[in-house]
Order: sequence, then structure tokens, then C-alpha cells
Amino acid sequence: MNMSENKDYLKNQVIILNGFSNNEITRIMRVVKAEFESPGDLIFAKTTPNSLQMKLEELIEDMSGDHEYLKANPPVIPKKSR
Repeated sequence: MNMSENKDYLKNQVIILNGFSNNEITRIMRVVKAEFESPGDLIFAKTTPNSLQMKLEELIEDMSGDHEYLKANPPVIPKKSR
């Protein structure tokens, strides 16, 4: 996603998590989302070796692109069988 000319993505609410287990990240996300009217607008990201090498603005741009894609194309989560 190339939003470089239009930097509206810098207005996104982004939370970058580093050093947390997946279980801890899930718990943090639940608590934070409960405090916002539009939790679907929040962008959460866990650092990766690649993201740790990126400039912050580039990382936010990349995460914003992924977020917009997932909003338009939500993943199908299979229902659990009883």
C-alpha cells in the first residue's frame, strides 16, 4: 500500500507490542478494546525482526495498509464444534 503522498495513515491509533507472549497480547488487546467506542479502528502489532528494522513512519504505513485490507477482507474463522 503506497500512502506516502497522503499521510492520513499517521492519524491511525496504533499500539505496538514488544516482548509479550501471544497470551499476554490477547489479554492486553481485550482490555484496551473495552475502553474504546470503535475498537475495530485500533491497530495492534507485535514486533517482528523485520519491523524492528523499519522506520516508525514506514511501520505505521505498513500496518495501516494491512489493517485496511483486513477490514475489507475479514478472515473467516471456523466455528468450533461442540
